[in-house]
Order: sequence, then C-alpha cells, then structure tokens
Amino acid sequence: MSTMDMTGSLAIGTLVIGLIIAVILLLRFLRKPGNRHPMAGQRERNISEILNEDNNRRDR
Repeated sequence: MSTMDMTGSLAIGTLVIGLIIAVILLLRFLRKPGNRHPMAGQRERNISEILNEDNNRRDR
C-alpha cells in the first residue's frame, strides 16, 4: 500500500469515526429533558385558536 493510499484511507476512517462520535454525543445531549425544545411534545397553536377557545369559554 502506497503512502497516498494510506493517507486517503486514514482521512476517510477519521472522518467516519468523528461523525459516529458526534452522533453519539448529540443523542446523549438531547436525551436530557433540560436540553429539549420547550414546546416539544405540545400541540402547535396559533393566535386564532387561542382567541376562539377564550371566546368559547366566555360564552358558557
């Protein structure tokens, strides 16, 4: 195996290992509840829905 082949293989191997480590660290980071988005798991609402619900409560 020549030096050029070895350098290319080493570069690709390093890149793959780095990406695997990055994905593992990202998954560990997102597993903690404090690092999630505050609206995660809640249904999306817009202002018209909120106003309609508020008006419906007043009418009762």
